[in-house]
Amino acid sequence: APPPAPRPAGPEPFRMIMGDFRFDDRTMEPTRIDRVVRTGSVEQWEIGNRGGIPHNFHVHGAAFQVLDADGEPPAPYLTGEKDTVYVPPGTTIRLRVRFLAHSDVRSPYMFHCHVLAHEDAGMMGQFLTVSAQDEPLVPADLTDAHVGHGK
Repeated sequence: APPPAPRPAGPEPFRMIMGDFRFDDRTMEPTRIDRVVRTGSVEQWEIGNRGGIPHNFHVHGAAFQVLDADGEPPAPYLTGEKDTVYVPPGTTIRLRVRFLAHSDVRSPYMFHCHVLAHEDAGMMGQFLTVSAQDEPLVPADLTDAHVGHGK
């Protein structure tokens, strides 16, 4: 049986490490749910780049503010709401991520590296935004969610 889906976030930040072509040593798996977040919530995410190449972190279904880069305040061009941020090798970026109010237990949003070759290599993940009411309906995986796609 697949492991249970992750629950909506608690008080701790959500942390991900980017390697050269992976998030947390994993490539994209269309049936895997990497995160479940509450609709309209705000979370702190920490995105670290431990690989030797730069990445552009991009998220769908949300907007974020850059809180800091390695503990330093963001440069002026990084202020305001964003959906993509440059993450140089050896850097950790802290984000305050605001999610959409739409609840859907079957159709995930994506996060990925916005360098096309990295994205094509599978440097992607996905998350669901769900309301408190829909939370009990979150599946353990998305095995049946993609039936009929590509036909």
